[in-house]
Amino acid sequence: MRAIQIEAFGDPAAIGVSHIDPPPAPGPGQVRLEVSGVGVGYFDGLLIRGDYQIRPDLPFVPGSSLAGIVESVGAGVTHVKPGDAVAAFALHGGMAEQILLPASSCAPLPPGIEPLKAANFFISWATSLFGLREIGRLAEGETVLVLGAAGSTGTTAIECAKALGARVIACASTEAKRRHCLDHGADLAVDYTGEGWRDEVKRATGKRGVDVVYDPVGGDSSEAALRLIAPGGRFLVVGFVTGIGSIPLNLPLLKRCSIHGVNWGGTVMADPGVVAPVIRTLAEWTLRGSIDPTPTRVFELEQAGAAFAALFGRESSGSLVIRP
Repeated sequence: MRAIQIEAFGDPAAIGVSHIDPPPAPGPGQVRLEVSGVGVGYFDGLLIRGDYQIRPDLPFVPGSSLAGIVESVGAGVTHVKPGDAVAAFALHGGMAEQILLPASSCAPLPPGIEPLKAANFFISWATSLFGLREIGRLAEGETVLVLGAAGSTGTTAIECAKALGARVIACASTEAKRRHCLDHGADLAVDYTGEGWRDEVKRATGKRGVDVVYDPVGGDSSEAALRLIAPGGRFLVVGFVTGIGSIPLNLPLLKRCSIHGVNWGGTVMADPGVVAPVIRTLAEWTLRGSIDPTPTRVFELEQAGAAFAALFGRESSGSLVIRP
C-alpha cells in the first residue's frame, strides 16, 4: 500500500511516497481503518525531524490525528463495526492508506460528519477544547487572547472559545492571517509583531486585561501576553513554535494568575476517559454549526512534503489535512 515512510530523521518537506506492506488483520481489541484523512501537525513534523522528546524506531509512518472508515475489527470490539466512520489517534502510522489501531483509540462519528472534517479532531480541535474548557475553565462572557491565531491550533481555539460563549482577541502577523481569524469568529485581530499591540489589547479590554491566554507560540510573545492577563487569569502553555519562552516568576505573583500546561496527548495516555466527552462535544458542535472543522487545505499523499513546508514555514492558515 502507499504510505509516507520515514527511513531517516530529516526535513519533513523532503518526504515522499513509499510502498509498504498493508497492516495485518486485526487481532483482539484492534481495528483496521481505511484512512480518509490525517491532520498535519507540528508534533508529526518534530517526529520526522527527530526533534521530539521521544523518537520512534526507524522506519516509521508519521501521522497521529486521523479519521477513516472501519474496514474490519478484531474479537471483543463492540463500539465500532465495519463501515463506521471514526476519528482516531495514533502516536504515528496515519499517513498511509490503512492503519491498524487499538479499538480504544477510535471514536465513532455520528451520521452527517464526513471523516475528512474529523481528521484533526484528536489533535488541534481536542487540544483547544480540552485546554480552554477543562484546563482554562473559560466561561461565557470572558475574554481569551489567542497567539498564533491563524494556524491550525489557533484557528480551532478561536472557534472553540466562541462556541463556549467567550470574546476572542486573535493575534496574527499579517493582514491576510488577521482576516482569516475574523472570518473564523474572532472579535478583534491584532498584529502582535508590531509596536503598540499590547496597548490595543488593553484598550479593547478597558485596561482590565484578558481572562485567558492561549499560547501555542512561545518565544518572546509569552511574556508579553502574560503581562496582559487580568487578576485571576489563566495562562495556557500549548506549544513552542518560535521557541520556549522565558517568564519571570514574579509576574504570576503580581498578576495573581496561574500558568497551566495543556498536554492533551499526555492526558489521554494517563486517562483515556477524557477522550469521549471531548470528541462528543466536537461532534455536537459540528452538527449544529457552532464550529466548522472543514480543513483549509487538503493535500494528496504525494504532496505531504509541501504540506509540512507550508506548516513549518508559517505560510498556511487554518487546518491542513493529507488524504491518503
